[in-house]
Amino acid sequence: LGKKRLASMPDRITNTINTADGQVYRPTPINCYQGTFGSFSDWWGQWKEFMFKQQITTVSRKGDEITSNVASLIVPIKSAKYPAVTDEEERISKPLSTVCAAIFDSILIHMLAQIEGERGWQKLRHDMCLALNMKKNERTVEILRSSYGNVDIMFLQEVANAFAGDIERDETLNRDYEMIVPVTNGKRNQNSVILLKRSVFDVASVVDVTSTVYAAFKEGVPVAEGDLLAITVNSKETDEKFFLASFHGDTNGLATIPVVEQVHHYFQNNLLDSGTRFIFGLDANTYENAKPGKTQCVKEFGEYYTSLGMNSCNGPTPNPSNYTTYNARTFLQTQLNKACTREEFLTKGDVNPKDFVLFYDHDFSSSETSKDNTGEKKFIEKMVFPTLTFPSDHAVLYTELEAKTEL
Repeated sequence: LGKKRLASMPDRITNTINTADGQVYRPTPINCYQGTFGSFSDWWGQWKEFMFKQQITTVSRKGDEITSNVASLIVPIKSAKYPAVTDEEERISKPLSTVCAAIFDSILIHMLAQIEGERGWQKLRHDMCLALNMKKNERTVEILRSSYGNVDIMFLQEVANAFAGDIERDETLNRDYEMIVPVTNGKRNQNSVILLKRSVFDVASVVDVTSTVYAAFKEGVPVAEGDLLAITVNSKETDEKFFLASFHGDTNGLATIPVVEQVHHYFQNNLLDSGTRFIFGLDANTYENAKPGKTQCVKEFGEYYTSLGMNSCNGPTPNPSNYTTYNARTFLQTQLNKACTREEFLTKGDVNPKDFVLFYDHDFSSSETSKDNTGEKKFIEKMVFPTLTFPSDHAVLYTELEAKTEL
């Protein structure tokens, strides 16, 4: 089932659907479905109603509205992409994967009812959805405001458009910070952004140079629109100029070194003699135990940025076990080959040193570097997160930079 994507493909399409009227959810334990199930047969009736009878309106990439039932959204599974799928299975893949999705959901409903009773697991799911989904943005804004409202620069990655709007609507953050977002065509809903303290920076002097950096990328570098933001900005009280960048690496981290390389080249070619200081906050997606050619090794990354004359808040030789992610998949999802038990999460989960603040070694020294997976400037080792009070799957990385020399 895993190799053929017979459960995960229909789940990807129908789990949470963005419609013209908002999000709708398949009746399953593994999303934020708002209804409740009084019994197994009650769930089955709701499932069939949702898949085959309920009409939803989606908006195409061209902006056209399309009304249909949910089952019609399920797409064929091609053997060319998934070789385990036979020709016959490809031919009937739409109804076959629909049946597999029903079987998968029914197993979860039965299992959870046996373990927690009909109501127990549904209350837990409701609480988790509030914390991790429905109120995720609200809690994240609260953390930025209450725990980090004194910092000069915030580098944020994978910022959804809705969350950017929440930051702008927060009275304190909007008063104290200017939010710089990439110039995109508006289709990308995961962007790297930078928040600048208004009392420290002349926000009117911001120049977005992202497109120039992008233009230098070699073909095949896995960087999507919105992954990188690069700007220059002047200090408000001094004549200092800063080159700042925020970047979200691809899952395997293979874009990280090429992006750092091009950001470095831009600085060397355009800003080297201007007395500009460089600071780069990034989710590098580096790994402690990398697979050569498939994932980016954190030690190799450290060797690379030091070869450019850079240092980081994690030092010139980053500790491979200084983890900023502690997350793992449970069995309540469709890709069971990626699931692990609690006892296995340190070895099978995503437990890696992924996040960095880079700078040129001759410009700054880093001190007071710390991590936070609670929202209270504390880090609890070996604790899986996100949690009900900390909604991010990456820790907050905080550091203080002290200028080494006068410009």
